[in-house]
Amino acid sequence: MNQPQGLVSSISLSSNVRPATHHLGVRGGAFSATVNERGAITMDGGARIVNWFVAADDRWHTPAVEQGVRQQRRAGVPVIETRVRIPGGDAVQRVWCVPDAGGLVVVEITNDSTLPIAVAFDSPDVLCDRTPSPLGPQGIELPKGSVVFPIGHTSSLRVALRPSSGGASVGSLAALPGHDQLQRGWLASVERAGYAVLPDKALPSIVNRLRSDCLVFSAHDIDEWPEDFVASDDDVAVVIALHQMMLLGEDTSRHVEDIAERTERILGQVRRESETQWDVERALYCAQHLFVALDEERAARDVSRARGQLAQASSPPNVVPKDVRAVAWMEEMLASPRRDGSVGLLQHGIPTLWRGVNLECHRIVASPEHTVSFGVRWHGSRPALLWEVGGPFGLRLGAGATDPSWSTTDPAGDALLA
Repeated sequence: MNQPQGLVSSISLSSNVRPATHHLGVRGGAFSATVNERGAITMDGGARIVNWFVAADDRWHTPAVEQGVRQQRRAGVPVIETRVRIPGGDAVQRVWCVPDAGGLVVVEITNDSTLPIAVAFDSPDVLCDRTPSPLGPQGIELPKGSVVFPIGHTSSLRVALRPSSGGASVGSLAALPGHDQLQRGWLASVERAGYAVLPDKALPSIVNRLRSDCLVFSAHDIDEWPEDFVASDDDVAVVIALHQMMLLGEDTSRHVEDIAERTERILGQVRRESETQWDVERALYCAQHLFVALDEERAARDVSRARGQLAQASSPPNVVPKDVRAVAWMEEMLASPRRDGSVGLLQHGIPTLWRGVNLECHRIVASPEHTVSFGVRWHGSRPALLWEVGGPFGLRLGAGATDPSWSTTDPAGDALLA
């Protein structure tokens, strides 16, 4: 079952829109681009920035400075919608990437107003099936080479931007996959690693965004990853990100030596600590799982043995982390891989925000061989757990702080917890 569409939004009725950087690209692709909170597109490592402008019935509207700019990223995947208020409605920009012709950034402008408009781009390198207006921009100062296209009421214009690396010739832009199709495809890809329907509606979308970033940068060298995705010197975050890439079906074999070096550094930093931080514990589990997947059984055993010698791990914080640790946080809160090989469902207790509200999760990775799916339904103040284990028989489940008395090896069932 697919997760209901969530929403990650940047909404403002003033000129102060919350800053945002949305990474765009294709799965395993060699190029990437970004869209900021006002719809400006940055390509070629910052060498090109393409802005858009809207001529409405009253004046030219510049999204970079306008009031009434609203932006959303539905379900967390890299399809970005930016709206600018104009007389009679909105001008709507949607941006996404496709692998066609070696990789393209597709920009679609929809006139969601009652009057005709025109849209301008301050770049001559805009591909379009239509010919731009021969008059060029009128009534606004734009760089030489800027192009203008008229758009009728309720109509749309589709253009594309090509990375400087080039690619194959581009056919009809109308034949390229649309934003709805791309959104469905991205959701199917990120949900491969499991998904959850939670009372915290924003969290699944945040997880989808981070997993999408993992797919966009999976073919890039680690030192090429942008700092706002994962800092290359953050060993814990790098190992967590590589684990997500592996769960999403990407080949991480070229990183095996890097994983080993980072794991050794992590262990060296925590061996004498009185408490192991939850994200460190999670990163070590991720490394162990990566080594199993890469047929490095000896390395996996070494990590397992080292985990067993560390101080007890802390519980995750109440506040969801802001970086790739947010994915690990959700997975840890739902299914915690213990050092003895068992798995704690809701190991750290049920967060206050989740109490009294039904929730469910599907195919959460619990071990190198197992996934777990479960739901919680409330009977008064007591949670009823319905679970199903995917993988070989024998995985022991517990409920940790939620109900220390409960455990089972049954592959499926239900239980009323304390």
